[in-house]
Amino acid sequence: MFLCGIVALVAALGCAAFGGDPRPDPDAVVVAGNARFTVLTPDVIRMEWGHVLRDEATLIFTHRRVNVPKYVVAHDAAGWLTITTERIMLRYDASNPNSFNDANIKVTVLDTGGPNVTWTPSQGDRDGRLPGTLRTLDMTNGSVNLDCDTGGPDYIADSHCTYGVMSRRGFIVIDDSLGYELSAAPWPWVVPKAAVGPPDRCDAIPHKGRRVCGSNLSSKEQCDAEAPLPHGFVCYYGPSSYQDLYFFGHGRRFKDALRDFALLSGQAPLPPRYAFGVFYSRWWAYSDDEVETLVQEFASRAVPLDIVVLDMDWHLTFYKNSSLDQADQPKGWTGYTWNTELFPSPTQFLRRLHDRGLRVTLNLHPASGVQPWESSYVAVARAVGIDPSSQRYVPFDLTNKTYASAWLSLSLAPLEAEGVDFWWLDWQQGEDWFVAHDQALASLSPTLWLNHVFFTNPLHWGTTPARPLILHRFGGLGSHRYPVGFSGDVEASWASLAFQPQFTAAAANVAFGYWSHDIGGFLHGADPELYTRWVQWGVFSPIFRSHSTKDARIDRRIWKFPSSHCAIMQRYMTLRLELVPYIYTAARHAFDTGLSLLHGLYLEWPELDAAYLQPHQYLFGPMYMVAPIVAPLNASTQLITCSVWIPPGIWFDETFGALLQGPSTYSAKFTLDDVPRFLKAGSIVPMAPSLEGSSLGQAQLLPSTLRLVIVPGTSTGGGTLYEDAGDSVAYDSAHEFATTQFTYESSPLGTVVVVEPVRGSFPSIPTSRKYEVILRHVPPASSVAVNGAPLHPVTNPAAEGWYYDASTLSLHVYLPTARAVSSTLSITVHFAKEMTRVDLNNAVGIFSRLHTVKRLLDEAHVFMEDYPTLLHAAATDHRISYNTSIFLDEIDALHDRLRQGISEVHALAIPTSLKSRLEALLEVPNASFAKTTSDRYDALQ
Repeated sequence: MFLCGIVALVAALGCAAFGGDPRPDPDAVVVAGNARFTVLTPDVIRMEWGHVLRDEATLIFTHRRVNVPKYVVAHDAAGWLTITTERIMLRYDASNPNSFNDANIKVTVLDTGGPNVTWTPSQGDRDGRLPGTLRTLDMTNGSVNLDCDTGGPDYIADSHCTYGVMSRRGFIVIDDSLGYELSAAPWPWVVPKAAVGPPDRCDAIPHKGRRVCGSNLSSKEQCDAEAPLPHGFVCYYGPSSYQDLYFFGHGRRFKDALRDFALLSGQAPLPPRYAFGVFYSRWWAYSDDEVETLVQEFASRAVPLDIVVLDMDWHLTFYKNSSLDQADQPKGWTGYTWNTELFPSPTQFLRRLHDRGLRVTLNLHPASGVQPWESSYVAVARAVGIDPSSQRYVPFDLTNKTYASAWLSLSLAPLEAEGVDFWWLDWQQGEDWFVAHDQALASLSPTLWLNHVFFTNPLHWGTTPARPLILHRFGGLGSHRYPVGFSGDVEASWASLAFQPQFTAAAANVAFGYWSHDIGGFLHGADPELYTRWVQWGVFSPIFRSHSTKDARIDRRIWKFPSSHCAIMQRYMTLRLELVPYIYTAARHAFDTGLSLLHGLYLEWPELDAAYLQPHQYLFGPMYMVAPIVAPLNASTQLITCSVWIPPGIWFDETFGALLQGPSTYSAKFTLDDVPRFLKAGSIVPMAPSLEGSSLGQAQLLPSTLRLVIVPGTSTGGGTLYEDAGDSVAYDSAHEFATTQFTYESSPLGTVVVVEPVRGSFPSIPTSRKYEVILRHVPPASSVAVNGAPLHPVTNPAAEGWYYDASTLSLHVYLPTARAVSSTLSITVHFAKEMTRVDLNNAVGIFSRLHTVKRLLDEAHVFMEDYPTLLHAAATDHRISYNTSIFLDEIDALHDRLRQGISEVHALAIPTSLKSRLEALLEVPNASFAKTTSDRYDALQ
């Protein structure tokens, strides 16, 4: 009775977040004997061979009914079939009776940017293939091996190590021959498969005709003979074995490869807006009162917080009893029953957190199934046919739909009804454990299947308008459909921090764009500098989530660190919230294109070798390039020298305030407060204002005031803001969303910024909005007008007008009167002709460093009279802010005063170490500067 009821409920609710039509347009299909070719895009052809072919979705490929590209089919007298698209040509010998081998099939890529390249089945495709990602970084200290094949088949099977879907050679092949089919909706479920085709002998195939299968679990039911191949792999394909291969021949158009992969495998869903805020997690036996006290500490210190993560102590545990449970797991490691000593009223506790704008996720280790002490045991046992009086546990068997439905609806659904927003699936066993315990089908990725079941669970997501979200490990290709990732428990070390940016960027090569990492590291680590750098990297990573082990000496609350470090971390965490509109817009772009929020430079500049050689640099959305610092400061100077590759084009250095021309190499000294980051010239960055009111739950909210940051360097520029309800699936299912376009036109004497009327709609869309528009790297204005009406200088942001901030060389236009988003907003800024001739490059950085040097000298035993020029230079920006009419003279004199100030420092009778530090602070970066306003002024003469 239970199962019948669940089946009926699933049918009524449908399945969350799993769409697409796996059956292709018949016009895309070409059949030749036992071979079937499906032309999916100009760059992708599906190649099948078998006695029985497949039409249903698999866990990798879910959608094949796409627009049919133009292609030509030809046959010659020798029996060869040729399929030619705009970019690839496939030739197949239809007279050859065997499955695909070097003698009967070859595919040539016609668009590589160089000579054509040809693939045959024996080649493999590892050479030149870009890295992807793997299941977890658990217990690592530093890097892991992403060159999957060199790890051998057991490494791949357990780690789900996966290469990227692109290669510098111009092609890759995804082998889905062993992939399980999924039944159709309402809840796509894995279909156990029988052997396909008659068994045969692999040793009958010439070595050059064998295909590298890539796993020691491959096709044993079809062919038992072993054919050794490099790195311990074994070929099990016989001449009659089923093959299902997807040829991606994109040349070096890597972004097109990702677009096609997302088209065929499914888009990466847009996570809820709150997921881009701040997670706080710690393995600690918190009570409800202690959690609420913790939340209040975040609020009282104005530290952002959006998601509370409760590790395993929320449920019953038995630490003192070290015995194993019936599933041979540590007793209490798995649990679904609240520890009411810590949480006497979970519903009220969760409601109070929700009332403060927070979301809550709970940790799950599901490997032990349902043990007899669980509150849901009796109901689940009866549902699967176990007599509860036997006290026999219910084994974890997630491929069994009866068990899955009972477990999800009877063990977890009551917790969701109490207010649990999503689950942290802390699955650590890997594929080998699953198979050894007879709890999976061979060749089925248990991690990917667990993620699929949770993310598409209609027993939960089908009953709520909320957008699905889980926190989980990577399970192989297709995992991008189930955000977000949890990379596991790493050692806190500089080596671990240094690896995370490149690891995250590589995951974008398989469209897995939302890795979250344990900010600060899980094990050990109380170094304030290391944690500060980790927080800075976290701000410019897809998901910001701190975590640590159960150790009283380790605490990731930033106020537990020295005040100097805490202040830096608080500023950056606040910046994270300010960037949410930009990040969320980039996440929508990822949904539309397959290009992840954070991705490697080589995806944008694939023809440049230098783009592949920057492991610690990446693009963060379409406008930011970031190079987080992942090594300690010099102990003497408290600085670190970093070299950054500047890609082609013009880039604005936010640290020093300079327009840089790429491609070039940029080297500078950075302080603990600095994160080398660069904005693409011509960008308009949508941001939220600084915190107004509570620091809790702000990421989910649409900003009532929109801040637009105008990045100079080009005569025209623009940007986009994407918005929707933030936590519903209607952005996809009902196209409920809105976009706002921004543009600017700049000349040497002025800039016009235009905010276009909003396009689209959703139920909670703001009808009016306040604005703050910031023009970076500009002189003071001579006049500012909004929609033709003049504005006046102000010093109070609450008043309508404009203000010049000399410390950042930025013009702020404040519009605190809400304006209808359905109308065009135009802001015109004029500059006096004489103001535009000055070179502003590096001035902002000089101001900041002069302030630091002045502060350090205040603490030394010296007299101000010994460094008068430096002292005068250190107040330059303050004098300009008070009186903008002196701007030209002050900026013209800045570099001379800096040089004199350095000489004054050199002459001071101070310790050598301090003198070296001060002199290093005052070094100005050497760079290839782009044309500045002074160059454009000269052109007017």
